[in-house]
Parts: sequence; C-alpha cells; structure tokens
Amino acid sequence: MSNAVEQLSWWRRWATQHRVAAALLAGLVSTHLATVFGFWLGGVGMMRLDWNTSQGWVFVPFATPLQKFLVGGLSHYVDGMVFAVLFACALQPALRWRNTVRGNLAKGLLFGTLLACISISFMTPFVFAPARGLHPGSLSLDFGWKYIVGVFLWHWVYGLHLGLIYSPAEQRAGVSEGHTADSEKAAVAA
Repeated sequence: MSNAVEQLSWWRRWATQHRVAAALLAGLVSTHLATVFGFWLGGVGMMRLDWNTSQGWVFVPFATPLQKFLVGGLSHYVDGMVFAVLFACALQPALRWRNTVRGNLAKGLLFGTLLACISISFMTPFVFAPARGLHPGSLSLDFGWKYIVGVFLWHWVYGLHLGLIYSPAEQRAGVSEGHTADSEKAAVAA
C-alpha cells in the first residue's frame, strides 16, 4: 500500500471515529480556502466576495473597517464551522450515496449548492445587503450575473473541500475500510 493511500485511510478512519472534531476542522479549513477564493474572484473579472466585511456590517455597522472585518470574520468562520457540523450530523448521513471519496465530494458539492441557493435567495437580499443600505432584488438578481456565479463558485469551493476533508469511511456491519471492528479494538488495546 502506498504512503498516500495509507494517509488517506488513516484520516478517513479518524474522521469516522471523531465526526464532530473532523467536521469542525473541515469547516475551518473549507471556510478559509473559500474565503481566500472569494477575495481572488475580483482578480479574474468577477465580483470580489468579502464575507468577513459583509458580516461585520450586520453585527457592528458603525465600527471601523478593520473592526467590521475582524468581527465579521470571526462570525463568518464560526458560521462555516457550524454549517460543517450540521452537514456531518444531518445531511451527510442522510444522503444514501456511498462514503467513497467521490461520494463524499458529491455530498459536499450538493451541500455547497444548497448554501448558495440560501445565500442568493435569503441571506443577501434580507440580511447582508440591507445592512449596507443596498437592495439586490429578488434572488439577488440586481447585483448581476457575476455576483450570482461568484456566490455559487464560492459555495462550491467550500462544499468540495468540506466533502474532501470530512470524508468518513464506509460503515458496513462491523467493517470499515477493510478493517474489522475486532482488529480496530486490538490495535487500540496494544
């Protein structure tokens, strides 16, 4: 077995045994990667997505730009971690696709799509835009196609990384990734 496969198997076993911790870690990393991606969108002609400052406008509207960025960033990262735990505890197990790497990526992509739909239909028009005195219209359409595509891309980056990092192993009647429950207990006892 190659070293890469061993590392993947180790991680997937750990994620299976520590679902909440793995979800929190996956949420933190996925949120960070997607947040950086959102900043870079402006460099390729799309609308730059700065969710940190957007959330800062909601929670501390009269603060300095730095305070808005920091308070909003804290809220944004906590949101990403909470949604990751929600994904791990509710949606991921409910989807009956196998817990293969591809299956978990597909589950993450579906979750990202769901979050993007919520973002453009509710969060932007009723929370983030009004905090700045803006009116994006129904489904955020008044912000233009670059905003909507950017929101979907951002959430797909989040969802794909969430599915990649939070990737529990297949659970089958006492068998997990080729290991029996007895062999796992023996390894822990040793």
